[in-house]
Order: sequence, then structure tokens, then C-alpha cells
Amino acid sequence: MPVTVRLPGALRDVTGGQTKLTASGGTLRDVIADIDRRHPGFASRVLDEKGALRSYVNVYIGDEDARTRGGPAAAVPDGSEVMVIPAMAGGRLSDSPSAALDQRRLVLPLGLREEIVAHARESAPQECCGLLLGEDEVARRALRCRNVHPTPETRYLIDSTQVFEAFKASKDFDRELVGIYHSHPRSAAYPSPTDRAEAHWPDAAYVLVSLRADEPELFAYRIRDGAVREIPLSEG
Repeated sequence: MPVTVRLPGALRDVTGGQTKLTASGGTLRDVIADIDRRHPGFASRVLDEKGALRSYVNVYIGDEDARTRGGPAAAVPDGSEVMVIPAMAGGRLSDSPSAALDQRRLVLPLGLREEIVAHARESAPQECCGLLLGEDEVARRALRCRNVHPTPETRYLIDSTQVFEAFKASKDFDRELVGIYHSHPRSAAYPSPTDRAEAHWPDAAYVLVSLRADEPELFAYRIRDGAVREIPLSEG
């Protein structure tokens, strides 16, 4: 019996737009190879040059993190559901930024803005982070997440367990995830080179809140292939 492989939009460019595939194989490496035969380039997005899972990719077999079961050598029982989810931080730099960024606005109601600012203030001097869930360009709720980066004063890494739980609970995570937010306690609300390198979710808005001034600054951006463009931010 084949296994089902669920992919977020961040990987759909290499699978012809598909976010759910079927594949065969007794191990995770076999499953990845089976997909790569049909969608060349997929394996290199998930595995590094040594054949290990890339640091910015999280893979779950059922409810278990594949890294705890042997990584690419992990057994994949027939009928399993495999989820491949890029991390919400950490990534690669691009030498060829795209000029064609999505220019849609982000609708962020006043209550959610206040919630993000409150989260930033409570977390300072560390960076806060979280997800904005809703539909299309409208955020309906903010999901506070844990910043598990070793140096949270200057970097953020959203807890992969929380991303997995949100992904699993959603029928269409690509549609529900409208934004990713984090704070800059001491610098401007603009994506840093690190932020641009970490952007593996091109269809999500990146919302930054800065606490460098008495009045918090809050802006939204699209980031794709290292290129940044500010997008309109409205309350409704």
C-alpha cells in the first residue's frame, strides 16, 4: 500500500503545484527517491549532499519526528502519512532574487496587532515569534509560538512541534497560513539578511514588529528568493 506525503506550499514549486502525493518505499529515503523520480530536484530540497535531512526541513512519519527514528533510514509502514515541513527559520541565501513578488495586502485586525505587540513586549529582550492563521489575505487569529533558537535575543526559530501540530490540524495549511510574525526588540521592523535567508514560505506574509521606539513599529512584507517587498497592511 502506498504512503501519503503531504507538502506545504514552500515545496510545491518542485512538485508541479501538488501538495499531496502518493509514494512507495520501505524507508523514508526510498519514499523521497520515488518522488524524486517523478519530480526531479525534490530529493535535493529535502536531503543534503551527504544524504542526511537538511537542517531546515522537518519530516514526520505519522506523529513521530523522522530524526528520532533514524532520519532517511527510518521505516515507513504501508499506509503511513508522511509530512515534510520546512522550518520557520534557517535556510539558504539566493544569488538571484526574483522581481515578481506577490503584492497582495495583509488584513490584520486591530485586536491581532495589539496581540502581536503584547507578545513582543512580554518576550523582550528576546525575539517573539508566531503564526497568523486565516484565509487568503485575512488573518483571523494569532498563534503564539516558542522561540527555540539558541540565541533568541537576535534570532528566532519557531518550535517545529507547534508547526507540525498546526499543519496536522489544518485541512489546507497553505490556505490557512497567511503570515509569520516575529519581533526585533532593538532594530528596525525590516527583514534582516538572516530573515531573508530563513524565508521558506513565499506565499506567507512576514510581519515584523519593532520595539526600538516608544511607539511600536509594525510592517508586513513578501519575501521570495531573498527579495523583499513591503505590502499594504490594513485593519479590514
